[in-house]
Amino acid sequence: MGMEALAIDDSLVSQLKQMVGNDHVLTDEKDRDFYSTDLSYRDREIAAVVVQPGNTEELSECVELAVRSGLAVVARGGGMSYTSGYTPERPDTMLLDMRRMDRILELNTEDMYVTVECGCTWKSLYETLKEKGVRTPYWGPLSGMYATVGGALSQNSLFHGSGVNGTVADSVLGMQVVLPSGEVLTTGSGANKNSNSFWRHFGPDVTGLFTADTGAFGVKAVATLRLLETPPSTAYMAFKFDTLSDVLSAQVRIARLSIASECYMFDPYYNAGFEKQGITFTEGISIVGKVVRKGGLKGIASAAKMAVTGKKLLKNVPYSLHMTFDALTDVVANEHQEIAAGICLDENGVEMDNTIPTVFRAEPFGGVRTVLLGSEGEIWLPVHGFFPLSKAVEAGAATEKWLEEKRPILEKYDIKTSYLTCFAGVEFVIEPSFYWHDKLGDFRLSLIEEEFAEKWKDIPSDVEKRKIVLELREELRDLFDNLGACHLQLGKFYKYSELMNNDSLWKVLNGVKDVLDPERKINPGSLGLR
Repeated sequence: MGMEALAIDDSLVSQLKQMVGNDHVLTDEKDRDFYSTDLSYRDREIAAVVVQPGNTEELSECVELAVRSGLAVVARGGGMSYTSGYTPERPDTMLLDMRRMDRILELNTEDMYVTVECGCTWKSLYETLKEKGVRTPYWGPLSGMYATVGGALSQNSLFHGSGVNGTVADSVLGMQVVLPSGEVLTTGSGANKNSNSFWRHFGPDVTGLFTADTGAFGVKAVATLRLLETPPSTAYMAFKFDTLSDVLSAQVRIARLSIASECYMFDPYYNAGFEKQGITFTEGISIVGKVVRKGGLKGIASAAKMAVTGKKLLKNVPYSLHMTFDALTDVVANEHQEIAAGICLDENGVEMDNTIPTVFRAEPFGGVRTVLLGSEGEIWLPVHGFFPLSKAVEAGAATEKWLEEKRPILEKYDIKTSYLTCFAGVEFVIEPSFYWHDKLGDFRLSLIEEEFAEKWKDIPSDVEKRKIVLELREELRDLFDNLGACHLQLGKFYKYSELMNNDSLWKVLNGVKDVLDPERKINPGSLGLR
């Protein structure tokens, strides 16, 4: 696709400004290019206009006017997509910057739900709820400083709380969705004229249609999420493993018990990066030593040896597993921690200091530079597979084999790779990433600290290397698909329709699209629907 600008009718711009205010309709090409960019480096168009609605009424009016005027409509949250989730496929597109819609509309701690506008960031929601002693079951991605509630629901993201509570789609009770007609559709028990938003299943699960849809069926305006009382007790633990099969075996066993709120593995590249940043790994006996004294572990011999020898520096950690355990009491948190420690020892793990999970929880939504870029300003671009637990070891081994086969071309072009694994409930996720030096662009530069932006803003484009990475990324995606992977944030990158084992599901989704969006104006190309 090209990226040519599209002239938009002055009268339409004038009407949009009347709806949302002059400052919230952007027509300058630089602004339109900025908001039309995601993290994927994939081809896209530049939206004809960017609009920033301030509430559901304004959003409804803007969507109705745009569709009636022949424009496509795409909603953008915090911009964290790397699968073309919101990038325009057509130049005649109105892009909605949803971040002004960031209010909490209802906080109901009796019926345990919160209703929030979908432009609210996870950091803002978390901090507001924290004051009330509650949080949502899934409570945000690492990029939650920027990532929004609506964006996460569209992409179906995971991380904080996912080990026990699954993805964000498992936490939502209902939504208000603006359709192309401007009509506002309410789902869940909030659609019951005599009730409130306490329940998702007010008849068939219509809410589910709008989760993981990458905005294909309507524009999410408001979401209602389940609440939990914030667990008062949290324990942290980390283990080192020498082999991938051992660490994945431990991770899978812990996942099946639903005891760890987060449980994630870093590979040698990640661990070396932590060491470069001054994070040292030392043997820790905080858990194992205590449990040995109580006689509570099968791996008692190795644990007792550790307790005797004390701490020593662990250099070049191959694989590290990091865990967080939340509970209503210290006793339960520590019991779950001890159970997981027993599993890790049984799978040949060595306990380490719990620095990383402790830091991640202390600042759950810190800056995103260390997530979005390598330690020397390299571009970061991931791909992932979502598997049943029974495929975890196989998927990990296949990833390492593929990376070894690609080593010659990776070394030739100085492309670095890493991968992490985690689970959401009883589903396993592996996410390899590519790193290479390339032009960061205005969007990435806007997300990092000023000192680093200044340092890296002049890194030149490397079109040849980028082309290699994009090809390798697609190849790894296809490898995962052949292993039976599903995917989060489908966007316009993953081959959703091609993975279906019959035509029935595709017919149903096209039928839903025909009913909700008969002119195919809402995020064309998302899910492969055009």
